[in-house]
Amino acid sequence: MVREGLKDRPRANEQIKVPYVRVIGVDKRPIGILPTREAIALARRQNLDLVMLAPNEEPPVCGIMDLGRYLYEQKARQRESKKKQHQTQVRQIRMKMKIDKHDYEVKLKKMREFLADKDRIKLVLWLRGREVLHTDLAMQLIERIKQDLADVAKVEGQVRLFDEGKKSIQLMLVPK
Repeated sequence: MVREGLKDRPRANEQIKVPYVRVIGVDKRPIGILPTREAIALARRQNLDLVMLAPNEEPPVCGIMDLGRYLYEQKARQRESKKKQHQTQVRQIRMKMKIDKHDYEVKLKKMREFLADKDRIKLVLWLRGREVLHTDLAMQLIERIKQDLADVAKVEGQVRLFDEGKKSIQLMLVPK
């Protein structure tokens, strides 16, 4: 059975195979460059571990610390940073060309909320029946939406007419 995350762990104690290491003490102050065996012995005398912190340095930087506590704090920092991340979503708003003034304002308000939450918006303007012949009126409505949201959003890409054989016009809005 292979334990999860074993390869992500830093090298410690006998896993360190380089001849010399730069050692940092428990109080975060540099001790100096020591042979690896001597550094491990120094850590053992304090009932702690020698943990490789910067393996790419020359010589590698190791710290004298409790390995279990170090791993726990590292996981806690990762969890905390995940909490602060925002997963961007693509929200879809559908409209018809013959939209009433109040309905238009409600949709606009909802789009502003989505943009404030840093979400992207896929605006789909449905054309029904003979509305397909009047794409100029649909483009006027799209221009009106662009102007009303100009302070919080910008258009990504270009307006797509009748995409995938559907009678619709699509537009992507992203927060500024």
